[in-house]
Amino acid sequence: MRRLWSTSDSKAKRFTVAAMIFMLGGSITTALSPVLLKTLVDALSKPHGDYIGVAPIVLVFAYALAHYLARSFTELRAAALGRAEQRIHRLLSDECFRHILSLPLRFHLRRQTGALDRILSNGLIGYRVILLHLINSVLPIMVEAAGMGVVLVFLGHSGFLVIFCVSVMLYALAFRIGAVRIRGPAGAASSSYVNAGAVFTDSLLNYETIKMFNGEARVRGRFRDALRDTEGCWAEVYKQKMRNGLTVAAIFTLSLGMSLSVGTIAVVNGTMSIGDFVLVNAYAIQLVMPLERIGFAFRDIAQGIAFVGKLAELFQEEPEPYGITKNTASGSGPKALVFDHVSFGYDPDRPILRDVSFHVPPGGTLAVVGTSGSGKSSLIRLLLRLVEPNNGRIFLGGTDLTDIPLAYLRKDIAVVPQEPVMFNDSIAFNIAFARAECDHDDIVAAAKIANIHDFILGLPDGYQTKVGERGVRLSGGEKQRLAIARAVISKAGIYVFDEATSALDSNTRREVLGSLVDATENATTIIIAHRLSVVTRADEIVVLEEGRIVEQGTHDILLQSGGSYSLLWWGQQSGAVQERPGRVS
Repeated sequence: MRRLWSTSDSKAKRFTVAAMIFMLGGSITTALSPVLLKTLVDALSKPHGDYIGVAPIVLVFAYALAHYLARSFTELRAAALGRAEQRIHRLLSDECFRHILSLPLRFHLRRQTGALDRILSNGLIGYRVILLHLINSVLPIMVEAAGMGVVLVFLGHSGFLVIFCVSVMLYALAFRIGAVRIRGPAGAASSSYVNAGAVFTDSLLNYETIKMFNGEARVRGRFRDALRDTEGCWAEVYKQKMRNGLTVAAIFTLSLGMSLSVGTIAVVNGTMSIGDFVLVNAYAIQLVMPLERIGFAFRDIAQGIAFVGKLAELFQEEPEPYGITKNTASGSGPKALVFDHVSFGYDPDRPILRDVSFHVPPGGTLAVVGTSGSGKSSLIRLLLRLVEPNNGRIFLGGTDLTDIPLAYLRKDIAVVPQEPVMFNDSIAFNIAFARAECDHDDIVAAAKIANIHDFILGLPDGYQTKVGERGVRLSGGEKQRLAIARAVISKAGIYVFDEATSALDSNTRREVLGSLVDATENATTIIIAHRLSVVTRADEIVVLEEGRIVEQGTHDILLQSGGSYSLLWWGQQSGAVQERPGRVS
């Protein structure tokens, strides 16, 4: 609840406070209305014309008015709480999404997308259940019970007060035990539900692979197993709910029977009026439904706590260090890039990069080549600070990367990944994603540089054409050219091309590379490639093998050295090169 309150803005808090005020008004009115009924019954029990004070007809209208006020307070409470709940839901959803986006790459690498989606949705449901039950059930019943206790003390019915207090304590004990017993099954149900959602989402994301390998039956089997586990967990939850409900019913029957018995004896002995008898039993019956509701409420709250627990664990994950440190901006224009004895590995016992050092002058071009798994792509993640080096330092423009705020750092770096992924939106949206302030002319200019403008114009909706989930409606080459356009439009100080033209035919590749030379003229450029023909004009070429730099120099120097680069070059020229296996980078 502390997170709910801290996430809420002033408007949500005002609606919540208003709902609690209406709750108090309704509960007090509900607790006092039976007193009017008692007074009316006592008045009607007297001989005609023998009553003293207020006429019965006035008491009738007062009793009806009390019920109307109680009902009105309930409706006002529901309206205020509904506004508060929806606003808090929006604010908390936004806060959750912000936190998820701020988490580092390591977190996302070990999490399933479907599991995150279920954790978020379940957590929001849990918060909603807790909030609604507290204000709609738990707090009103506590106020009503306190009011009834005060009335019983005032009227001097201590015996009924004892029965009343014992009943409330038994209810509280039953709810407490029930909540503890249901928490475990509810937590297991939440985990199994999250797992089923993860399997479902993972299968949808990989539907093409499923089709290719005729894997529908196997995937359905995985999903059925997950659903079967979820069903079993929920069966245990409902079994525990039934036990709790039967316990509450037994307590109510016992307390009602005792109240009726004591009241009947008191009336027969003349120590209690008919009105008092009606009052006491009205209280007993009036508490039945609320106490049953509070039983359901506590069970649901226990279940909600289990759901919220998963979301709370998510909030405990440390976000990336976005805060401003020594510099407020990384500046604009080309910058020198230095890797100073950098080592990196997700597992310290399995290093991916080992003691890597190189220098790229402002506006220079560095090419990184090597076999698959040699650590090339890890250089990009280190440069963007998606991961941090285990040893060594990285400098950009003479400043340590750790002293540059991430927002400024990443704004100044444009990447064309080896496998571009698109948003399920328009072509224009995907190109413009790298630069929020661009206009349509900027989008068209970037598309022309990427040699995809004519293709886009040939589509029925042009730049407003939807590309599908992850760009599924586009070919690999079309996605690469869109990714190039997206990078170019950012006007970054550093461009990183990771196999950026691998899916293009030779003619298109030649045209795109020619355009990129002009587009990146005033920027520092890093090219990662298997195809050595695209790196021949680089100012410096670094050759990686098993995470180490084994050669470094220009194209001509490396050819003359007769080392690994030379072997790769002549092998590709003859079409006989074979990649050596390596570690995933």
